[in-house]
Amino acid sequence: MSRSFFFATTVLCLLFCSSLLPGQTPQVGETRVAKWKDDRKAAFLLMFDDSWPSHVQVAAPELVKRGLVATFYINPGKGEYLKFATDWQEKLWKQGMVYGNHTMTHKGVKDLENAEWEIGECARIIREMVPGKAERLVSYGQPGVDKDAWNITPAQLEELLKKHHMIDRPPFTGHGAVYHLKTTEEMLALADKAIASGGMEYLVVHGVERTTPRLGYQDFWPLPQAVFFPLLDALKERSDRGDLWITDHISQHQYETERNAAVTKVVEAGEKAIKLQLTTTADPKYYDLPLTWVTRVPAGWKKVKVVHEGKEQKVSVQPDHTVRFDALPDGKLLLLQQEDG
Repeated sequence: MSRSFFFATTVLCLLFCSSLLPGQTPQVGETRVAKWKDDRKAAFLLMFDDSWPSHVQVAAPELVKRGLVATFYINPGKGEYLKFATDWQEKLWKQGMVYGNHTMTHKGVKDLENAEWEIGECARIIREMVPGKAERLVSYGQPGVDKDAWNITPAQLEELLKKHHMIDRPPFTGHGAVYHLKTTEEMLALADKAIASGGMEYLVVHGVERTTPRLGYQDFWPLPQAVFFPLLDALKERSDRGDLWITDHISQHQYETERNAAVTKVVEAGEKAIKLQLTTTADPKYYDLPLTWVTRVPAGWKKVKVVHEGKEQKVSVQPDHTVRFDALPDGKLLLLQQEDG
């Protein structure tokens, strides 16, 4: 490698890399992609399995009340789902909840042909029920069944997930409400672990305790309301103060994948305007979630207009002379200008 090439590469890195060297002064136009949406410290996922009635009657209403979102792993051929099919088809997803694939019946798979139906049909129903791109990503959660009830290999499962554009969620081990974690404090410890590390954590819930209506039985592994409600309150508090991004599995997966492949180029940086080109090498067919970016602006700027693809955002300048905005890393020119007034 020539000295001139090494020198040029070093200069470009100093100009365009998102992180500063120790003691380096931040430069106008310097832009980084936030680790998580809205520049929050960590991500946290709430997951609900098996299409239990308490998801419709208790969990979703309490999430909506607090402005929280979760992924519900549904079984469209299971009796409990069918009893509340209208709610699943016409209500929960419109409230912001996201559906994941938990197979059609939760009974396992007899062979590869049956697995194609159990997994593929569930994916088809989700995409048909909830508006969106035909081949968009869907989260997959393996149902817990006896080993002799699951008769395909890991390689065959991987091929099915790839065929139907699904992303396998993190494992249940150590993250199950009631089964592994029994108290609000134990569950919140997962969230605080994520905040401390800057990473992602999650909780998998099955049933939720019902006090009304009383149906004479509780759903599987019911999480007591005395644990569940304070948990949601505490998660919302962490979200409100900017610590947690509480989201669904696919959004978290998309963000992380796009972020890890993101490239920031400063095209122009001056007192009048900043021009950026934001890209990612992730496949835009499946990875089309806007990322949060943080850009340093001139000291005199108070309000900033962000123009991208003909659309405008107006954002305030932070005390450290940065602005935060969301933009799709599509490679098209993005303009930041001081907002008049």
